[in-house]
Amino acid sequence: MAAAYPMKRLGLPEDTAKAAAFLLWDAAFWITGETWSSTAAKQLPVLSRRRRRGVEDLSMRRPSAALVAAASAAVLVVPLVSSASAAPRPGPTYTPYATGLSVGEPSIGYDLKANAAIYGAGKKNVRMTWDDRVRPAKVTVVDATAPTSVTSLDAITFTDQATSRTFVSQLIGACSLSSYSDNAGKNYTPIQGCGAGTLLDHQTLGGGPYTKVPPAGAGLSGYKDAVYYCAQNGFSGTCARSDNGGVTFGAGVPAYNTPANGGTNGGACSEIHGHLRVGPDGTAYLPNKGCGGTPTVGNLTNSEFFGGGPALSVSEDNGASWVVRQVPGAHNQDESDPSVAADKGGLVYFGWEDGTNPSETSFGTTSSARIAVTRDHGKTWSKPYDVSSSLGLHNVQFPEVIGGGPGRAAFSFIGTPGIGDDQHNGFVGAWHLYVATTTDSGKSWKTVDTTPKDPVQRGCISLQGTSNKNATDGNLCKQRNLLDFNDITVDKLGRVLVAYSDGCVGTCVTDVKSASKGAVDMVMRQTTGPLLYAAAVH
Repeated sequence: MAAAYPMKRLGLPEDTAKAAAFLLWDAAFWITGETWSSTAAKQLPVLSRRRRRGVEDLSMRRPSAALVAAASAAVLVVPLVSSASAAPRPGPTYTPYATGLSVGEPSIGYDLKANAAIYGAGKKNVRMTWDDRVRPAKVTVVDATAPTSVTSLDAITFTDQATSRTFVSQLIGACSLSSYSDNAGKNYTPIQGCGAGTLLDHQTLGGGPYTKVPPAGAGLSGYKDAVYYCAQNGFSGTCARSDNGGVTFGAGVPAYNTPANGGTNGGACSEIHGHLRVGPDGTAYLPNKGCGGTPTVGNLTNSEFFGGGPALSVSEDNGASWVVRQVPGAHNQDESDPSVAADKGGLVYFGWEDGTNPSETSFGTTSSARIAVTRDHGKTWSKPYDVSSSLGLHNVQFPEVIGGGPGRAAFSFIGTPGIGDDQHNGFVGAWHLYVATTTDSGKSWKTVDTTPKDPVQRGCISLQGTSNKNATDGNLCKQRNLLDFNDITVDKLGRVLVAYSDGCVGTCVTDVKSASKGAVDMVMRQTTGPLLYAAAVH
């Protein structure tokens, strides 16, 4: 009997079970009203293909229970379901993975060539790979620490997916100790680490293609992309560009708060910026949580501006100049950094913590996670979209955005239903990690709680670091365990990966009165649901 099959053996239950599992997977929702044969190419007389006419909008379906119960059967029948009768499609699901690190303020990149995530926290890096032949996928974590990571004030890891080059930056004030790796952290090459005049604090490292009019030195070294290094100096931010793959950098150029950056007071921005990203057309974006504010010296450690709203400092000439472009209708609560990313079609997504403060030294009691899109480098914007309030959330922190294929993006943040000033002791609220996704260019977003039974923090979250301190009273939040940000990336298939720190471990998970002290570094990896690359298949 086995000789009748081209594969010269009889089928096993798991052979057809794998086909059934594929049809159960959300990405196979377009396969509906069909009869599939799972017979190793042996033609069966019962094989048929069925279609029903008159159904225009096909939506999600699920194979029949008989299909799952009898996974060794030769014929798999997929019921036809129209959108009118289908249940709403569930949101994506996610699985948490430990990195073995406990530092806080993580960064993550994804090396497409190695099919591996490079995770950084403090002075350590690890390489993470997943075996998706089992469910849940099994992770392998290997040390990938750069030899130059011997000391650090701030740590940044960035991977340029177009070149599979990973950069590790460790801030030392006037510059950074930095290296790059072209093999997912197996070997590193030390680099200059910064440009002249890009000094002090809160550095960011990013890169991507040049614009259509590249500078004279572009590509001469054999490395095709531009690399940018930016840091804030207590009043503004400066950015330098490298044309040789990060080996050396040119001089820094002011990105905001100088006359060259346009508008009143050069944008009138908070001195703290977020992490730089480059769009597919070579435009560089440096996010800022608050521009258009009023001058103040009340920051205690920096002279800056109070209030205003989230904005992008944009360079359309490969970092030679920068201009500030603010989002209308957005508000700055002066806590978390905002985040920006472009999809493959060039649509730019900008997400932030939206809220207001009554004064320079007092804090608001509510905030929301909002995101807007721009098609013209920040000159005009869509109406900001609130992805958190409908879930009953009243405060948010750590917004992180990543783009995928055209029209697709993800937006992660942590949120709590607690109401009050989350920058002071006494705040009550359990924080969870949320991810919102869009597949229609930001017209709509689906937000899911990825940690429904395991909070990532309880109580207040201190974001009043030494470079962002606005008050000196004795009741400022003492929980500085999570530091300043999370991170987000996407793998080669379009799975979302969020780098976050879990500050609520042990008894904190179930004890509502427990304090948050730890910072267990984790990755939240997408398991099911629409991917950020529409054509990808697991």
